[in-house]
Amino acid sequence: MTSLFLAASISARTGLIAQASPDVSSVIRARVSAALTPEHIPGAVVAVSKDGSVASLQAFGVRDKRGTPMTESTRFAIGSLTKQFTAVAVLMLAQDGKLSLDDALAKYFPRLPNANGITLRMLLNQTSGLHNYPNTTEHAWPLHGAIDPAALFAIFATDQPDFAPGTKWEYSNTNYAVLAGIVAKVSGIHYGAFLQQHIFTPLQMTSSGYGYAAQANIAEATWQGQWYPANQQLSLDLYYGAGGIVSTAADLVKWDDALMTGALLDAASMRDLWTSGTLNNGSPTAYAMGFVPSSVDGQEEVWHNGLAPSVGGLCYNALFPKLHLAVIVLTNAGDESLDTFSSDLVRAALEAYVPVAAASGEDPAITALVRSLLVQFRSGTLDRDDFEGTFNAAITPQLVRANQPFFEHLGDVTTLTFTGSEPVRHSTLYSYRGAFSDGSVHDIQLCVYQGKVCGFRVIP
Repeated sequence: MTSLFLAASISARTGLIAQASPDVSSVIRARVSAALTPEHIPGAVVAVSKDGSVASLQAFGVRDKRGTPMTESTRFAIGSLTKQFTAVAVLMLAQDGKLSLDDALAKYFPRLPNANGITLRMLLNQTSGLHNYPNTTEHAWPLHGAIDPAALFAIFATDQPDFAPGTKWEYSNTNYAVLAGIVAKVSGIHYGAFLQQHIFTPLQMTSSGYGYAAQANIAEATWQGQWYPANQQLSLDLYYGAGGIVSTAADLVKWDDALMTGALLDAASMRDLWTSGTLNNGSPTAYAMGFVPSSVDGQEEVWHNGLAPSVGGLCYNALFPKLHLAVIVLTNAGDESLDTFSSDLVRAALEAYVPVAAASGEDPAITALVRSLLVQFRSGTLDRDDFEGTFNAAITPQLVRANQPFFEHLGDVTTLTFTGSEPVRHSTLYSYRGAFSDGSVHDIQLCVYQGKVCGFRVIP
């Protein structure tokens, strides 16, 4: 979806916030129901938890090509959300003194590339340089049935590293597959058994499991709107500690609550889990340990997405630890572009609890102009007298037609909240938060120069 904008550089701004009593279920229902068909999502389960309790748990659409309805208890292959569990398993062993995050990889798997220079912390922070897997054009990976992790490690040992340890950041599934192997070696039991004994059973995650043995009767996956044939489904054993777990939204609520309450890890380990890593030169990365530290409207967030190709769809887990709020989105649509769909749901849930408050200094005439522009761009008929000359020339009929479907999909603006204004060179930037009849919520920016519109953007 496209937005329109022509103005000077804009500085970042965070909206003011205030507490509110939420009806989060209706917010989520409206957003997901409006998105299923346009986004080609066959089905989804979305959960919101607050203070350890389920605030909303809803199922949408279908779970398979036969049209079986999705239910709240449907199990999904959660893909790279598995990395959170692998990281916690390693930190649990570190707490027990059974390993150190500063151990060299060579202590456990000396035949892997650069094993003497890679630490467990580098594996967790994705700075090891180990080459990503599984690219089936590079190696004849085992793809089906029960897979012995030793078969994966035999191939890992033949790959050339992508860079020297600790010198760059690069997302690599290999890091977390290797960490799962370390968990197995140090604990003396299979990685999946460790998860069952130390995480799933204590947290009563009764619908969760690991690998090929657990992937029967899960939501069937699609790719770009097409169902995967059953004979093309890969084994979750292939993804190992990088993406091999099966779970439900309700079980992941328990997982998130255990993290936010410190039920599994002490405070020091939790800081490691959620703090960005650093390179050898001290530069920070944007990745922690199975989580990405971030913020939404000034609220601290940690999140990760997941996709196990051919087995599961895009999944998303976002936590706001200081609010004790979590949002879980599980889908059977295998399209990475759905990250926007998931992050929009996260924002909607957050705003149900911490809504954007109106800033002072609202100009009713400017607010009316924003409403008018939304109608104009939806209809495709513009009042050119509203626009400054340079912007008017840039908004060609072709550009208006290209953007019209986006504005048509939004529908009417149901609420429009003024969130602030600031000078930008010789113009003024006005910012709003708008909720629309399609269930979506968007930031809106309007730039005005000498009473004329010189920039307008609805941020997708």
